[in-house]
Amino acid sequence: MTSLVSVVIPHFDRSELLALAVASVMSSSEKEFDVVIVDDGSSADEWRQVQSLGNERVSVIRRSDGHKGPSRCRNLGVAASRASYIVFLDSDDIMAPWCLETRLRTAMEEPAADCWVFPVLLFRDSPGDQRFLWNKMKNGIDDAARFASSDPPWHTSSPLWKKSSLLGFGGFNEEVIYGDDSDMHLRALLSGIAARQYPESLPDVFVRRSEAPRITNSLSPALVESRRVRLREGTRFLKDTPTASGLLRCWEAQYFAEAEFLLFNHREATEPVGKVLDAWESEFSPAVSLRRTVRAYFAAALACRRRAYLMVRIARRIVMRLVPPAFFSFGGEVTPVMATEPAILEVRKRMHFETGKP
Repeated sequence: MTSLVSVVIPHFDRSELLALAVASVMSSSEKEFDVVIVDDGSSADEWRQVQSLGNERVSVIRRSDGHKGPSRCRNLGVAASRASYIVFLDSDDIMAPWCLETRLRTAMEEPAADCWVFPVLLFRDSPGDQRFLWNKMKNGIDDAARFASSDPPWHTSSPLWKKSSLLGFGGFNEEVIYGDDSDMHLRALLSGIAARQYPESLPDVFVRRSEAPRITNSLSPALVESRRVRLREGTRFLKDTPTASGLLRCWEAQYFAEAEFLLFNHREATEPVGKVLDAWESEFSPAVSLRRTVRAYFAAALACRRRAYLMVRIARRIVMRLVPPAFFSFGGEVTPVMATEPAILEVRKRMHFETGKP
């Protein structure tokens, strides 16, 4: 079967949601597509369920080498695809029936681009039950600077990619597990890829958001380490990229942001915060005054955070006046924005009708 576009889905141990994701792709109004599922070492029972999804349009691969994580899986999926275009979909998300057709039509109309970027919508139980977009795609700030500041203007599933362009800059960095999408998009932009954005288009992928807290006090050592790897790999790339020198201050600020994340979210934060600050000093050689200010702030905050939280807030207000403004910049987390009322009504109408939901 000839396919124009492949939908690449990494998966690990959530086959019920994966089945819903695959079913949503299979309802596409575009007919020249296929699906590539790359399993990341699920349990035996889960793997059997994944295999049962295979058919003429759906190929199933199991990662057996290289790094564990979505980056390796997505790269394997791209390599296995024989299509000219790629869309990434997470295994718990939903694709609208009009997604592939709309994106491919846009690509044919503007063939000079390397990727075409579309809005995606958050949901809990069914597409259209929330009005929040992933983020504001165009806000007047350089896209690369936003990715370097943890304010990603678009989601992993937002672009339709030319496969040749993905391969041209290397795809996903398989060393990076946490933040792999922002890492990839930043490298893509700095490599010179042409990204066309369509923020007024109807949202066409629905990103699942659970009611459960996204951050807990039980951050695993593996997750904490993966966050440090992201910092290390990003620093290495930006230092090796002549055109990225202006972004180094944004990226340096990510070390401060990571230390604060651990301060407020890790039960035993002293050691991991210390490791992040050690890495910051090693990579950027900050001035003695800045180093002492930052160290003093975190020492005081760590000592006071459980019993005198007001003191932490006071210390934070003081340090904001003493460190570079980039350390407290616009980034740090995705801030969803509201889709328009007409867009939400259209999504609800079309999804209910085209998927047969009541």
